[in-house]
Amino acid sequence: MTLSNSIGFDLTAREIIEYALEKINILAKSQPLSVEHSDAATRELNVMLKEWMAYPAIWRIKEGFVNLVAATGSYSLTPRPYRVIDVRLRQSSGIDIPMQELTKQEYYDLPQKDTAGIPTQWYFDPQQATSSIFVWPVKATVTTETLRVTYQRAVDDIDDLGNTIDCTQEWLGTLGYCLAARCADDYGRSGPHIDRIIARAQALFERMADADRPEVIRFVPERRYG
Repeated sequence: MTLSNSIGFDLTAREIIEYALEKINILAKSQPLSVEHSDAATRELNVMLKEWMAYPAIWRIKEGFVNLVAATGSYSLTPRPYRVIDVRLRQSSGIDIPMQELTKQEYYDLPQKDTAGIPTQWYFDPQQATSSIFVWPVKATVTTETLRVTYQRAVDDIDDLGNTIDCTQEWLGTLGYCLAARCADDYGRSGPHIDRIIARAQALFERMADADRPEVIRFVPERRYG
């Protein structure tokens, strides 16, 4: 036996949809995928992928940076992240200084948001059109300082059946079974076979939600007021 020496296996949106519809006997083997079936399943696939963004995923954690501007306290983030995890101030010397996250209310409660100083705190404001990060205090003068941002990126849309799925290889089966379970509901499928599909989809999803997250536990000191 000879190994392939390749590890690039992937599935397109069309292949995942066919995989799912075959599982629930909506599509027979080698049967062409109709426009009606593909449109409905693509919509379901996009909705499901967007819902999954709420779960941590190591493969969607990225690093980015924002160039600081003098006397500026807010910056639009592009591409728009789903969640900001951590922010550090990188000084002109190249040294990173950890910054503290603020809640929305804590940021709003700051009495003077344009206070000059070294940025030590940040607040992420996710909006549908544009997401921004706010820092406090703000640098009065800037040379090469930047914000180093660890963020969870959004999942790519499926705009075409030829698009590959924005997930890692180990979860393609999970994706297929979960899509099959949702499509079974759309088509009103029921019975023991569908029950097995749903049960397997649930088990695979739980494994994915539990496994695909950073293996780090961070303890945050309790805040006491009064």
